[in-house]
Amino acid sequence: MTKLLAYMLPGWFLILVFSLVTAYCVPVEVSSAPWFALMTVAIWAICVVVPCVIYYLRTPPGISYK
Repeated sequence: MTKLLAYMLPGWFLILVFSLVTAYCVPVEVSSAPWFALMTVAIWAICVVVPCVIYYLRTPPGISYK
C-alpha cells in the first residue's frame, strides 16, 4: 500500500499545481465555462487513475515480492 501511495504522490502534486494555476492564473470567463469543468474532471481522473494502473501493471494483485 505504501508503494501505491508513492506512485500516486506525483498525481496529487499535479492536481495541486493545476488547482493553484486555475485559481490564480486562469481568467474567470475560462474557469466558469462548462468545457473547463469537464477538462478539470478529466485531468483529476488522469492524475489519480494513471498511477494506479501503472502500479497494478508493475505489481499485479495477489503477487508478493517479499
